[in-house]
Amino acid sequence: MLTGFPNYPTGRIYDGYSLKPYSRERGTDGITVHRVPIYPSHDANAVKRMGNYLSFATSASVAGQFLPPADVWLTYSSPATAALPRMLQRPGRRAPHFMIIQDLWPDSVTESGFTGGTAARAIHTTLDAFCKLSYRDASGIGIISRGMRDVLTERGVPDAKIFDTPNWVENRPLPEKPRTRADLGLPASGRLFLYAGNLGELQALDDLVDAFSGAAAHLVLMGSGIKLGDLERRLASSPQSNIHLLPPVAAHEVAEYYERADVVIVSLVDTPLLRVTMPSKVQASLAAGRPILAHAAGDAAQVVREADAGVAVTPGDAAATRAAINRLAALDDAALARLGANGRRYFDSNFSATAGLDRLEAALLAISTKDNT
Repeated sequence: MLTGFPNYPTGRIYDGYSLKPYSRERGTDGITVHRVPIYPSHDANAVKRMGNYLSFATSASVAGQFLPPADVWLTYSSPATAALPRMLQRPGRRAPHFMIIQDLWPDSVTESGFTGGTAARAIHTTLDAFCKLSYRDASGIGIISRGMRDVLTERGVPDAKIFDTPNWVENRPLPEKPRTRADLGLPASGRLFLYAGNLGELQALDDLVDAFSGAAAHLVLMGSGIKLGDLERRLASSPQSNIHLLPPVAAHEVAEYYERADVVIVSLVDTPLLRVTMPSKVQASLAAGRPILAHAAGDAAQVVREADAGVAVTPGDAAATRAAINRLAALDDAALARLGANGRRYFDSNFSATAGLDRLEAALLAISTKDNT
């Protein structure tokens, strides 16, 4: 594995690591991890964010020339510049290349609000040209949502080159004695809707707060991100007894919070780009076996409907969202349990590690066979 030093999502190097020119580790699973320097950043500054992307692409391109030749390159393509180390391999070392696209570029950059005007247009043109070059270079392209296929084929990628490789998540077991709501700092009574994750501009959280104003349920927003300060100020100036902010917790603790929630929330603003995005929160929510309120449009909402795991509503419509909240809050425990069980069955069939690895292995074998015939 060729990667950088861990810094996501805080933009700070994790405890236990220090930034070095190079680090080699041997994982407990037998995988050798090669780490190269990276400019750590994950804030809203466009220059710093591009520094993060380009620093890894540059250092990994250099290091990649000295690694043992690969039989297949598997690129986790977010950012898109992660494809560069494979694209710059010397002749004779250019093994088949499979890209898994997590975010569509240049859309995810130019629609993020980092830049505007002439700069945004120039960045879009440059990144679009690079992405098309990387698509041509790839032997196969994995997509994490169905809608990505239509976007890529419209951009000239042959349909036969595209493989469905939705993300999977590991099912985190609960502790033997899960903590109570009171232990977790959650409201002790009433229907509880939980959003746990990034508190960012793309999560439509202001719309969600609007919808819960006057709703017959509690909303808990748990996490951190660039919207945290705005949310704190909003709730301080206009307190609402049914809306609560909690700090983020370690990943292994999230399952306990999901277990104590009546409904978990997936929330995204409605844009053409995000309609073809599948946030990992969808898989995690299905795996938890909890009913889902999909405050989102597109593929994420479609999965919830297809699984019959909850209710999907278009963000921005506070009245419709409040009606959906009240409808879920009014269900009895048995009805909520049925929705959660539907979601868990859908997860096992489509988003479990077993299902995901089987799909990925089939795709890698397909491009290896194709490129060697």
